[in-house]
Parts: sequence; C-alpha cells; structure tokens
Amino acid sequence: MKIKKLLIGTAVAFATGMALYHACVIKKEREFAAGLDKSPESMDESVLYGGKMKDYRDQTMRDTKIGAFFGGMQLDFSDVITEKDAYRMDISVINGGLNIIVPENFKLKIVDRCKLGGIADQTVCVDPDNAVALSVFADITCGGLNFENTPV
Repeated sequence: MKIKKLLIGTAVAFATGMALYHACVIKKEREFAAGLDKSPESMDESVLYGGKMKDYRDQTMRDTKIGAFFGGMQLDFSDVITEKDAYRMDISVINGGLNIIVPENFKLKIVDRCKLGGIADQTVCVDPDNAVALSVFADITCGGLNFENTPV
C-alpha cells in the first residue's frame, strides 16, 4: 500500500513538473516572439512545437533573431545578398534544434551559453580576407545548433 501511494505521488509530482516546465517555455517563446521584427523584409523567425524550413534566396541579409522552442528549423541563407561587412544573429533554443546554412564567404564568431545542448560549426570560409563577419550570440538549453555551408 505504501509503495502504491509513493508511485502515485511520484507520478503526480513528475506530471506537475512537466506541465510547469512546458508553461515556462511557452511563456519564454511568447516573450521572444513579441520582440521579433514583423516588417516584410525581416528575417526573424520563431517556432513553437513544430518544424519549419525557410530559404532566403535573393533576399538582402539583415541582423536576425531566431528562436526554437520544442521544435526545429532549417534556415538557408546560402544565397543571400550581402551589403555590409558584418551581421548579427541572436539565437535562443529550448528543447529544439536549428540547422543554419550560410554562404562560403561568411566567417562565424560564436558566443554561446549552452546548458545540456551544443553547437556545431561545420562551416569553411573560402576567402577569409574578403569574408563577411557573422556574430552569433546563442543561448542553448536542451537543444542543438548546427551551422554548415551549402550541401554539395
């Protein structure tokens, strides 16, 4: 009888904890999404409980904010038009994943804070002397972030 009550109590505590965790993540996503640029030329993206693939072919590169919350995205920046020498990318991932494809002339500088997650930079800058700097500021919690060049 004591074991049954212990198991029921543990299950209730676990379910309550999971519900509270999900509520906190949803709140963080709402706050993140409220700060996104909503203009037509914006490259800001956010996903909650889902997936997304987006190609920015022939669009002018801009500073961006990207968030993945209980979901994943693949964003292809490989054919963007660059007008500046440097751009900024702010990324927030909680229980999600991002795959970001960048042109071969981008040189990444990643500043990250990872908690139970990680970042992979698989990019190769083919012309470092004429590179476009991409400063990435990433906050990863229980998720992953991958940067790569255009697949061959």
